[in-house]
Amino acid sequence: MTAQSSSDNKFKIGLFAANCSGGIAATDAKERWLPSWENNVALAQMADAAGIEFMLPLGRWAGYGGDGDHNGISYETLMWSAGLLAATKRIIAFSTLHVAMINPVFAAKQMVTADHIGGGRFGLNIVCGWNADEFGMMGIDLGDHDRRYELGQEWLEIVSKIWSQDEPFDFDGTFYQLKNVRAKPKPISQPRPLVMNAGQSGPGLDFAVRNADYLFRAIQEMSVAKAEVAQVKAQSKALGREVGVFTNAYCVCRPTVKEAEEFHHYYAVENANEAAVESMYVGRGVRDNPDLSDEVKAEIKLRMAGGNSAYPLIGDPDTIAEKMQMLSEIGFSGIAMGLVNYLDELPYFRDEVLPRLERLGLRQPAGKD
Repeated sequence: MTAQSSSDNKFKIGLFAANCSGGIAATDAKERWLPSWENNVALAQMADAAGIEFMLPLGRWAGYGGDGDHNGISYETLMWSAGLLAATKRIIAFSTLHVAMINPVFAAKQMVTADHIGGGRFGLNIVCGWNADEFGMMGIDLGDHDRRYELGQEWLEIVSKIWSQDEPFDFDGTFYQLKNVRAKPKPISQPRPLVMNAGQSGPGLDFAVRNADYLFRAIQEMSVAKAEVAQVKAQSKALGREVGVFTNAYCVCRPTVKEAEEFHHYYAVENANEAAVESMYVGRGVRDNPDLSDEVKAEIKLRMAGGNSAYPLIGDPDTIAEKMQMLSEIGFSGIAMGLVNYLDELPYFRDEVLPRLERLGLRQPAGKD
């Protein structure tokens, strides 16, 4: 990742959504994740010692409702990342920012503060907006899809100037009109903190390819994933850039494939949070999409319960390592991974899967102090 990060592993691994109740598993199972601050710090320190590259939060302001209220408890991501950076040594902590909700001058100062707390280990995950309900909580109109990315471009341009320029500047844009902008200190991360984005198509993908160091690409169909990754890399190369591609995944790793499949069925089928799953299923346009077969819709719905539509990694340690090797061969730089209960399940993943990835040449042993 950067000179300040913990590794240059070929296949990088991050932990996704530990700042929210349930993480990405939309389940009412008793084992589901409780995101107390103590749990988050313990998890970040465990991941740090294991050589996990990053912690990536969900930017949430409200849960999905219903009795379980999936993601109803969540930590604001700038404060969360700064706190974890103070408690760790090597791991990168990202903040997931809805840029329309926060002034770029204010955000730039906050992010530099976090970067200094972590000695150059802060990362920015930019979200230009998708959840009208959460925007309504802020009194902000979600607006047209394309204009959200135009606003994001102005926002990032302002932040980048604040981080890199010593002289004060004015900014006269469509969305921001600013006078005599200046700020110190500058980031420790050079040339800037890492930037992630999950734009998938059209203006969103163009935004990510122009601006991000890493793009998140959801796997809808494995048969086309390799071509989609190649497309992103070709687009970034045409701009003289090199953008890495990550995907989000959820992992259920047990000593046997049977045990893993049984636990997956237990939490994602028998104890699925139906209100959250239905909200995703309808709100993301899957239910009414005429281009999807009933079989594909059922698979997507199961993945929504298992891990917020992420790619499923289910099996014994050998199976998990082989699937990660396949993702690497397709062209993915790594994954942001969810677990049903991060603290309970990460030790087994650390002890069984990471050594297998090392033997496959995808990772190196964690550095020791």
